[in-house]
Amino acid sequence: MIEIMENERFRISVKDVGAELCAFTEKMPDAASCTAEYEHLWEGNPAVWQGQSPLLFPIVGRLREDTYQLGGTEYNMAKHGFAKHMRFTLEKKEKDMLVFVLRDTEQTRIGFPFSFALRVIYTFVPNGIRMEFRVTNTDSKTMYFSIGAHPAFRIALGDKIVLDEPETLGAYQLDENFLRAKTQIPVFDHSDTLVITEHLFDHDALIFDGVHAKGASLIRADGHNLHVDFGGAPCLGIWAKPAAPYVCIEPWYGIDDICDAGHDITKKERILALGAGEVFRFPVTITV
Repeated sequence: MIEIMENERFRISVKDVGAELCAFTEKMPDAASCTAEYEHLWEGNPAVWQGQSPLLFPIVGRLREDTYQLGGTEYNMAKHGFAKHMRFTLEKKEKDMLVFVLRDTEQTRIGFPFSFALRVIYTFVPNGIRMEFRVTNTDSKTMYFSIGAHPAFRIALGDKIVLDEPETLGAYQLDENFLRAKTQIPVFDHSDTLVITEHLFDHDALIFDGVHAKGASLIRADGHNLHVDFGGAPCLGIWAKPAAPYVCIEPWYGIDDICDAGHDITKKERILALGAGEVFRFPVTITV
């Protein structure tokens, strides 16, 4: 099922599976007083990639050997976790708000032994939308997790991603096991701009850890630019299939395991620890 929310300027569509954004449409009156539309999100093509804006939870990226340990017990978890495959419940629908919720089940507890409520809240803001990911620990023990956004935007080769401020920051790439390699490649050197080229993603994603910029702009040759606010996330993935007509700008609270990482989830890099009854909020805002 797809839920639609719109105002005088924007329309969004959201799937109940994964609470995944599947359209972010801007309405633009033209010279003839008719309404033209521009779709900012990649429309999707399963032959190229299955997603459009999947939610990464309760891990980001891949675990070494797809396993982790907690309290002496080993658990299995596939890349990017399970939330993107699960059907959320529409908890609230108002004129300017959609709230979806996913709660733990017997199935989720096999690989993730916690009680939780994961909400995805869509609201309109001036000039765009906000996706807030809200995790509530409904368990009696500390919960360990990661969470990340993964929106894919339409682009043409030659379009640019421009950080809000210059960075000196290298990118990790993935090895043959799709784990984070130990070494980084130079990307930003007191600079802020990344040009999207045909071969930029030949070796999969560019993964940045320790990002200072609060967001980034996508500068398109057609002039339909947008900005993604990272919501305070310390990690960033930038990715597409090579030469595909989209780019994913992915703020993350979490990161892929490095190639020789240990399995103790409590010691995993960038893992979040949420106490019993606590709530973690992660807002990602997209404006045009």
